[in-house]
Amino acid sequence: MDKIDKTDKAYLEANELYNSGEWSDAEKAFLTLFENYPKDSSLAITVGNIYYSIGKLKAATEYYQKALDLKPGFSVANYKLGVCFFRIGRLKDSLEAFKNVLKIPNQSHAMASYFIGLIGFLMGQDNEAEKSFSQFRKISSESLIANFFLAQLKLKEHKFDQAQELLSELLEQSPEFSEGCYLMGQSLYGQHKNTEAIVWYRKALDLSPSDERIKSKLTLMTEMDW
Repeated sequence: MDKIDKTDKAYLEANELYNSGEWSDAEKAFLTLFENYPKDSSLAITVGNIYYSIGKLKAATEYYQKALDLKPGFSVANYKLGVCFFRIGRLKDSLEAFKNVLKIPNQSHAMASYFIGLIGFLMGQDNEAEKSFSQFRKISSESLIANFFLAQLKLKEHKFDQAQELLSELLEQSPEFSEGCYLMGQSLYGQHKNTEAIVWYRKALDLSPSDERIKSKLTLMTEMDW
């Protein structure tokens, strides 16, 4: 028998430990189950989830990979592997895992697109980042955090009006987002709307009083020492 019977008493007891967050006992129980049913990908991914929950990321990646070896194209395992690699700092491996998620049809690709955009942003792959964040916004229109990254990319391209539009949408929902206010100032400054820019720089400084970038910008624009 390749897979465990989900009505098996040992499985039910292990699952109760897992759902209760009793990670040490759950780890022992599921490792024993996986030893007995080494071809069951659901047990492998559960062990991975336990290790992820207690911060043992390298062990988690090992078991997510075991789940993938047993069930190629396992979307959830690919996604969780990508998250683990991202947290470890293995960005290229993380990117590969998330791209594998996108290859799987009939799956939700929203968060995979977000992470691909974020990794592209961090690695300086601006075209990749913009494409993925745009896709993320299309799939998940309520997830406005993508606006923050897209606005920065638009500022780099000197597309200041597009950056302003993205930031306006974001700041309507998160008016106390200091960095968003600063970027709004940058977008207006790029359009030579200096008076409006100063208003947003001041908002940003009120929210983040120790930010020397904003102080320098305001001093330069107003000839006042901030």
